[in-house]
Amino acid sequence: MDSTLGELLRTAAREAPDAEAFRYRAERLTYGDWDALADRLTGGLAARGVREGDVVALLLPSTPLYLVAYLATARLGAVTTGINARYRRTEIGHILARARPRLLLAVERWHDADFRAMVDPLPGRPDVAWLDGDELRSGTRAAVQRIAGSAAPAAAPGVSIDAPAAIVFTSGTTGAPKGAWYTHRSLLALAEIEARRHTGRSGRAPLHLAAGLSFAHVGSMARIAIQIGNRGATLIHDTFDPGAVLETIERERLTHIGAIPTQAIMLLDHPDRPRRDLRSLRQVLLGGAPSSPELIRRVQEELGVEVSVRYSSTEVGIATASLPEDPPERLATTVGKPTPGVELRIACDGRSLPAGEVGGVEVRSPATMRGYWNDPESTTAVLDPEGWIRTGDLGFLDDAGYLHLRGRQSEMFIRGGFNVYPNEIEDLLARHPKVARAVIVGMPDPVFGEVGWAFVVPRPDTEPPTLAELRAFVGSELASFKRPDGLTLLADLPVTAMYKVDKQALRTRGR
Repeated sequence: MDSTLGELLRTAAREAPDAEAFRYRAERLTYGDWDALADRLTGGLAARGVREGDVVALLLPSTPLYLVAYLATARLGAVTTGINARYRRTEIGHILARARPRLLLAVERWHDADFRAMVDPLPGRPDVAWLDGDELRSGTRAAVQRIAGSAAPAAAPGVSIDAPAAIVFTSGTTGAPKGAWYTHRSLLALAEIEARRHTGRSGRAPLHLAAGLSFAHVGSMARIAIQIGNRGATLIHDTFDPGAVLETIERERLTHIGAIPTQAIMLLDHPDRPRRDLRSLRQVLLGGAPSSPELIRRVQEELGVEVSVRYSSTEVGIATASLPEDPPERLATTVGKPTPGVELRIACDGRSLPAGEVGGVEVRSPATMRGYWNDPESTTAVLDPEGWIRTGDLGFLDDAGYLHLRGRQSEMFIRGGFNVYPNEIEDLLARHPKVARAVIVGMPDPVFGEVGWAFVVPRPDTEPPTLAELRAFVGSELASFKRPDGLTLLADLPVTAMYKVDKQALRTRGR
């Protein structure tokens, strides 16, 4: 049985060398290509001083080169960390300082005096290999040749299954990004747990569309073994263009797509959707952030598909999923049940809470991170000695074992002594006829301590809602202290580099 990422790719290349692995622009790469290019790149990395245990940082757009470099690094027994190409200097500098890479592969647009001044003082002063946009667009083989030069493939050491393989940095929406690190064992365990979700299903893995997805995200870094194990193919788009995604679904007859809530709304609202033939689509996976009941109903009704909801985090990799037989009301109010192989509990001060009680969501499995890289204090704060990871999310389990989320612990606010969970109010506001999207943020208040402030994007075909209307609407379903105390109308909600609503930006913006 394969015990490392490098061995997993080698097996895939031997058993299915001609199976398609990637499509990017005019380029097509098979599993045989991926394996050979990863081998070729090991020589270039080794020639630049990369050794077992070193970190290689990738400040690259999401192209096949990123994943070739990831597997080449793994074969050397080194560790890959990705940096979202949409990040700016402060975020990049923080990640580099924490990861302490031996080598940084970066796009040429960052190659200036300011960037060099940031990199040079870092511990170990990482070597930097620059690639310009033309080289990336000219194809993966040319980019690998640029890095590897005349170096022969390096001999791979005997990599331990418990050696670190990847560092995945959090999005930083609740503070500076932290690097969750995974071993080869945990990454392969994640793929094994994912496979249990599909017991009894057969057939070739569907073509996966990656549109505007940062490969630095946990969805690629921690889940790469799933694609390799399934011999799946990924169709890569540089950006998330909803019109292009709709055209691709029609042209490629895609059966499955994944989206975070923001992207799903963009697809549903795009003017091209009614004229596209989307009948091939059978399932939409909603993950990455909580989805409102209204959004789930829209996806089901307007696309005529099965909706699957998932819950995980950068730190746990895999946690819960809905079941195919779940009725619409369950999909709209829960994020499914723990996947076999994953333990989940609701806890307070290390004590498990009974069904129905809100507390901290904690997860334990062989697939979770092993800690935060070079950050023992933060690791201790979230990972207990028994392996339970405190996700920072609040929720409760119902009598059937389904997880209901109530938002982030950092987003909960206390209004006049009462705990308020923004997620609950946001789900309700999504059903208001004048509201397209809504976010609730706790704001300081001299009387109540904190109050809920609503940031709302109105529906384009109606008059904007008033605060009085929203308060009456919320008050008809929820306790009076959960009614918003303020309202700001926006043309759009700010999002992070991972397309999640940036509540920190809203909080900074103020009333």
